[in-house]
Amino acid sequence: MDLLLVTLRFVHVVGGILWVGIAVFVPFYLIPAIADVGPDGGKVMAALQRRGIMNVLPLLAVATLISGFWLYWIRSGGLRAAYVATPAGAVFGIGGLVALAAFVVGITITRPSMIRAAAIMQSLPSLSADEREQQVALANRLRTRGAQVSRVIAWLLLVAAACMAIARYL
Repeated sequence: MDLLLVTLRFVHVVGGILWVGIAVFVPFYLIPAIADVGPDGGKVMAALQRRGIMNVLPLLAVATLISGFWLYWIRSGGLRAAYVATPAGAVFGIGGLVALAAFVVGITITRPSMIRAAAIMQSLPSLSADEREQQVALANRLRTRGAQVSRVIAWLLLVAAACMAIARYL
């Protein structure tokens, strides 16, 4: 048994399960539930941020991506065309690229939008009434944008997970 392969596979599978699970749960269940409870939902989001969800999720993603690309490198013999062109090699490769795209979108759009919205909401007590109204509107736009893009990311990750699940059988 090769300890490196076992470790990489463990990190990739467990990290992927957690990354995809959180990425699906948040936009399809958590965000709508928070919206249903109204203003108190902001307290839940603030509590999640204090617990580091905006830092843990990218770390899971990076661990999953690095271990996956490393496994692909090993399996393909250094990205040899003979493997990459096989059905399994192509589907593993597509899955990896889709997951990478989800990560890039999350890091460049969703994460900054949600962090900025949270910072705005925390600054509200120190603002005048007019400034507060403008900032709440901005925070709502940022949260809406983040939530919409989170759904796209969830679907991308489900496609990536499906690729990983079926590729070895092609």
